[in-house]
Amino acid sequence: MEMNFKCKKCKVVFDCDIGNFTIDESVMSPVFDNPILCPNCGELKIDDVDLTDLGSEQLAKYAFNM
Repeated sequence: MEMNFKCKKCKVVFDCDIGNFTIDESVMSPVFDNPILCPNCGELKIDDVDLTDLGSEQLAKYAFNM
């Protein structure tokens, strides 16, 4: 699954294939099968990116279709 992110380090907006995901209910955060890869900064943690509006829509759409 492709998801749209904004890197907090370099501010670039990019799409990334995150594979499937689950929700870690202890911290209410998504856990992705594949790493988040910024084209400029490389592999990032979830705290290093923001979901764009499009990314939020993609996440919600995928979650409701599971």
